[in-house]
Amino acid sequence: MQEITFEARILRKQDDLPRYVVVAPGHVPGRSTGFAAQLWLNGAGPFARNIRPWGKGSDVFFFNLTEPQCRKAGVETGDRVSITIRPDPPA
Repeated sequence: MQEITFEARILRKQDDLPRYVVVAPGHVPGRSTGFAAQLWLNGAGPFARNIRPWGKGSDVFFFNLTEPQCRKAGVETGDRVSITIRPDPPA
């Protein structure tokens, strides 16, 4: 999989839980398992993250964001951001 860029909203279910971004299956074609990647939020980064399947019968993926990553990128919950994902090479 090559580098991909798309727009998505930063989500959070509760204030005491991490923020996350949902990745549509069309952005990760051929993937069925999680993978390590570098990502950028509005050009800020790279941030090392694991992209994981949502599970529970869903075909979408997601990744969590830490508070320091959000601060560095200048983003908040609910913001719509440009996301670039570059998968790490297989080990």
